[in-house]
Amino acid sequence: MLFRDYLEIPCGLRFMFDTLQLLSSCGRNRLLDSQLMVSKDEVERAISLLKGSYEKLYNDVTPQVSSELAALKHRLMCLREIEGTLQRLKKDVVLDDIDLFEIKYASLLAGYVRAGVENLGLEGVNIPDLTDAVKILDPDGMKIESFYVYDSYSKELGRIRAEIRPLQAPDMAGKQSDRLLELLEKERLLERDIREELSKKLKKRSSEIRAAINAMGDLDILLAKCLQVKTMGLCFPTVSTDGNTEYKGMFHPHIVEIYRSLAERYSSKAKEFTPIDISFGRESVTIIGANMGGKSVVLKMCALNQLLFQFGFGVAAKECKIDIKEDVKVCIGDEQNETEGLSSFAGEVRAIERVLESVRSGKCILALIDEPARTTNPIEGTALVAALLNILRGKNLSSVMTTHYNVPGEFFRRLRVRGLKEGKMDYTLVPTSEGEIPHEAINVARSLGVDPQWLSEAEKILGEDN
Repeated sequence: MLFRDYLEIPCGLRFMFDTLQLLSSCGRNRLLDSQLMVSKDEVERAISLLKGSYEKLYNDVTPQVSSELAALKHRLMCLREIEGTLQRLKKDVVLDDIDLFEIKYASLLAGYVRAGVENLGLEGVNIPDLTDAVKILDPDGMKIESFYVYDSYSKELGRIRAEIRPLQAPDMAGKQSDRLLELLEKERLLERDIREELSKKLKKRSSEIRAAINAMGDLDILLAKCLQVKTMGLCFPTVSTDGNTEYKGMFHPHIVEIYRSLAERYSSKAKEFTPIDISFGRESVTIIGANMGGKSVVLKMCALNQLLFQFGFGVAAKECKIDIKEDVKVCIGDEQNETEGLSSFAGEVRAIERVLESVRSGKCILALIDEPARTTNPIEGTALVAALLNILRGKNLSSVMTTHYNVPGEFFRRLRVRGLKEGKMDYTLVPTSEGEIPHEAINVARSLGVDPQWLSEAEKILGEDN
């Protein structure tokens, strides 16, 4: 699947994309149309390129590196899409002056960017050499970015233009001489022939021109990813070789940013996000805990970081080792769809069914499911969750799901949110056993200032039940 296909998953990828400081529409479109990497070699190359580039640009930076980087970014801001022009070239259309200007500008830009990459010592960034294309469109070697059908393309064209210049002033009657009109027509025909010849020459180099533009778009993405690593404190992941995924100090950049913004708005100390440690293999893991215990956020972080990893970004954790998946399936939030007449339960079941379809197809996926069957009664809900875990048992996938239900069985791993501690919520995850379900809803409600009488009555009923 493409990057753009994952953007609307409620995990925070949209935030990462919106805050990525891309400089060109070419870079933006290249990223949106990039494929989820599923090859170990491809992922490792992307991580190595990101890490190596980051070290060159942001570790022990000298003023010269900062200056070169600023100049390179300024050049990339001038990068434009010219696919339409290249398509016309492919179809043997004779290019006009605007088309030829676009190719000349892109070719000159590729030379400047190529030099900038060499000056910064960025290894693994290869901008094709378009010197031949520049020579075709800049025969005098002036390196002027605008295009003109130069006299040097044809001696006859130079002679005709020399004759035209003194004749261009109109006569007393405001008319141009017949000789001038004849010369202007000859000039037009010669320019047409020259443009046709230039188009033929450039067609032979169209693949190199396209490759250079794509490479500059990829460089734009790479520089933006490096800056995001620096500003957000992301890490460089390791590719797992044993099927296990392990995160230490995992966090959610969007929530961290929200906390920071609130602190700035109200001139207060920023609330700290609790980093999470979690590991899972090709198995099912359940997370239990009270409402407001951060269970859904854990799923969002797992989804976000898996996607960041397989699209070559830095990962939001202190350190991590991640297993490559063929797809990421996320069922989080209210799946109600009024336009299709689906209730929350029906929409939720449909979403989980799509997960099962992927599993049955044999894909190795990461499935993240938030409180399945939460909108039905607890007896049937528990049965549905247990059945789902049983179906996923032994399959070639990793699944992490949250639940309030006491689901029986020993064939999956259980974690729970540590919960309230000295009046504050501790979001860290700890192992738990079958039958252990947190009873913290009343305490959480009390911390929110809920009506004391209501809570007192609830505690009285719980006492009677016990």
